[in-house]
Amino acid sequence: MRQDPDSPSFAPTNGHSPKNILLIRWKSIGDVVFTLPALRCLRSNFPNSHITYLTSPEFTALVKSFSVADEIVTVDRAKLRRIHKGGLMELIKLWRNLGRRRYDIVVDLQGYGETAWLSWLTRAPQRWAVVHRPSRAWAYTHAIPRDELAHPVAAQLQMLSECGLDTSHPENNFELPPDRQLTAQKLFLEFGLNPHLPTVFIQPFTSGPQKDWPLDKWLALARRLRSLEIQTLFGGGPADRVRLGPALLEGFPVAAGTELLTSCGLATRCALVIGADTGLLHMATALGCRVVLLKHLKAKECPYGHPDWVITPPRAGVLVAEIDPEQVLAEVLRIIQNSQSAVPSPCSTVTAAV
Repeated sequence: MRQDPDSPSFAPTNGHSPKNILLIRWKSIGDVVFTLPALRCLRSNFPNSHITYLTSPEFTALVKSFSVADEIVTVDRAKLRRIHKGGLMELIKLWRNLGRRRYDIVVDLQGYGETAWLSWLTRAPQRWAVVHRPSRAWAYTHAIPRDELAHPVAAQLQMLSECGLDTSHPENNFELPPDRQLTAQKLFLEFGLNPHLPTVFIQPFTSGPQKDWPLDKWLALARRLRSLEIQTLFGGGPADRVRLGPALLEGFPVAAGTELLTSCGLATRCALVIGADTGLLHMATALGCRVVLLKHLKAKECPYGHPDWVITPPRAGVLVAEIDPEQVLAEVLRIIQNSQSAVPSPCSTVTAAV
């Protein structure tokens, strides 16, 4: 941890309010969602400040949907890293673009070497970060090392708290744009799904096979649910549509390849969203959905605020693939039953008449 004693404090209790704040998070979907509580914390502590969010182009719509940042600036990280093929010019262009804004605070929630340099080059009097390597702390006025056992959101809020901000009421919520909600409503019906029957949204694939539960087990779960008149909808990215061919062959609706926010709109129309550790599940959590996440016993990325919304293998060192299908089915049925007997949440379309 590093703190520069000569840097002025912008803690709200000191009566100072920064004019411009830059928050940095380049990737990926789930990690961008994890910045939402920190972003809202900055806004609640500094309601009159201009907040700029620096991210990758593909996450512009997601960050915009948070409705917190005043401005979104994007960077092509792949191009930036090709120093001899335009990357240096890209860095200079970005540096000049950010330098003109004269930021008072830079909050680096990426913690990479590139973002450390970028934070330092802004010359902001306050530069805060959660860093992957302690050797990068030189670039900041205050930095804490990444805790491999702590939830990313908890680590970010701890850092902001150490910098003098009030983090006592973290908010992890956002709303989808109305046009995405409407598109999702139409797609739901086009998939042949009955809005009066319970539906389970299954997100079967992640960024790494070590985090996946096998597709044959997801299909077995979907068959069991279908026999109980519980609908399923398979989600995923564009590349997952081919992988979900077996689900299509068995007549299950597949939304893989649907635009991200629209996919989330589909998820909000379901009684339950289930999958392994992937960005859409963390988005669904922030949208108020009931989520079940299959993860390694020691993995820290549970649905934020709901550490009990997980199913893990029986012991450490066992892959997610070894999670018992009967355990998953029992948990799904328990949640569906509870959702039918309770007042429906905004995420659920289940009614007491089902």
